[in-house]
Amino acid sequence: MKVFCPECDAREPLVSERWRCDCGGAWEPVERTGLNTAQIDTAGFSIWRYRRFLGLEIPTVQLGVGWTPLLRQTWDGREVRFKLEFMAPTGSFKDRGTEVMVNLLAAQGETYIVDDSSGNAGASVAAYAAQAGMRAEIFVPAYASPAKQAQIAVYGAEVRPIPGVRANAKTAALEAAERGAALASHAYHPGFLAGQLTVAWELWEQLGRRAPDWYVVPVGQGVQLLGVWLGFRALRAAGLVPRLPRLVAVQAAALAPLCRAFEAGLEAVPAVEPVQPSVAEGLSIAEPVRGKRLLQAIRETGGTCVAVGDEATLLAQRQLARRGLYVEPTSATAVAALGTVIQHAAPDETIIVPLTGSGLKGSPRM
Repeated sequence: MKVFCPECDAREPLVSERWRCDCGGAWEPVERTGLNTAQIDTAGFSIWRYRRFLGLEIPTVQLGVGWTPLLRQTWDGREVRFKLEFMAPTGSFKDRGTEVMVNLLAAQGETYIVDDSSGNAGASVAAYAAQAGMRAEIFVPAYASPAKQAQIAVYGAEVRPIPGVRANAKTAALEAAERGAALASHAYHPGFLAGQLTVAWELWEQLGRRAPDWYVVPVGQGVQLLGVWLGFRALRAAGLVPRLPRLVAVQAAALAPLCRAFEAGLEAVPAVEPVQPSVAEGLSIAEPVRGKRLLQAIRETGGTCVAVGDEATLLAQRQLARRGLYVEPTSATAVAALGTVIQHAAPDETIIVPLTGSGLKGSPRM
């Protein structure tokens, strides 16, 4: 895979030892151009349907992620479509990125990988490491959901609870990488970001080869928002869509660094201190690694950032459950923001909300 740094425009082949650019920026896959519908493997119904779009070989590690259902629902009197990303092998959207990332690491000969996670990414990395025959060590904040820690452990990974704030787990993972492990980071690895581009391409096909008008997504590190942005940019560059969907980033009001930076007109996202713990633990990121790119994506698409409180989040979780859709609070934040989006969306515009994580991952709060 060829990668580039959006901070300094450095370009080079991806190697596992160089998990970020010398300038500190996070690598991205070089943007795809010249996409052709003939490149789609129409016999496949996983993310590898688009392997030629990604410029990748047939994978050796697969758990069947991708091609999730798109469900029509009426919400607050208008049609909304939920993309059921929680129907992934480990119960979260993270599997798209992990499947690409682990295949790249396996091709590079890596056998020992580490990541930091509040739960979903760690479970995903642990599952794919098991499939690939790799040793995995996952550093989690000690307050992470016991159910999520148990899910990581059941795949055979080593779970390392780290006391204190979320950033402490990241520091511990980076220290392990310095000691010789390969960093399988959902925040940094360009392969993880590449896997998220497939959401855009699936949506484009599921909507009859057109782009939606709005995409409303929870944002911690923001990899799915960036994946949708980059995926639709590639389609636009190929002349397959005329425009990009408006991207709406949703954060927990208790910790919303991206929303603060967006509202202040900043070009970067300074770290902020959490006001209090939030039920949306997957969004507890004080300073997203790709903050500049998140702001660029929101502004380029005419989108916005919405912060929602825990009460609204838990209400949305209950309302979804009464429709048979049981998601974790982190996922429910995007649904809690729908009232704001609907106020600004035209009646005929298509609104997509990914339901990113299963409610089975935590204790019910009904």
